[in-house]
Amino acid sequence: MTQIERDEWIFDGYSVVFDDATRLTHTALVAWAAEHPDGDGWPRPRDVIRFARFYGVQEARLGGLVGLIPHRCGNRKVWIDMARTPEVGYRLGIDRFGREALLGYGMFRASWNLLARNRATVH
Repeated sequence: MTQIERDEWIFDGYSVVFDDATRLTHTALVAWAAEHPDGDGWPRPRDVIRFARFYGVQEARLGGLVGLIPHRCGNRKVWIDMARTPEVGYRLGIDRFGREALLGYGMFRASWNLLARNRATVH
């Protein structure tokens, strides 16, 4: 399998694993965060919760798609920011996160690595 075929496989997987509503919500969330003047261009947990509720999609999947993974700590839900501070998630152990969050996070990591590789390529 060539590199281009692997890259296409990642993009194809996005449309297979995530339904239309989740993909549209993901796009809206990322666009909103990029334009929001109070942030650093990345969504916050409160943004994930708000967009997921408004569009009727799963918080954990949507959060995973932007590197935010929910974790139960007693009666509270804590969001682990794998984009800004991945060491926290690795200390907890990736096996402690729910399946839905890991589906989104897997796509996040695959896309992140693809972008990083393409930035490092001399054209």
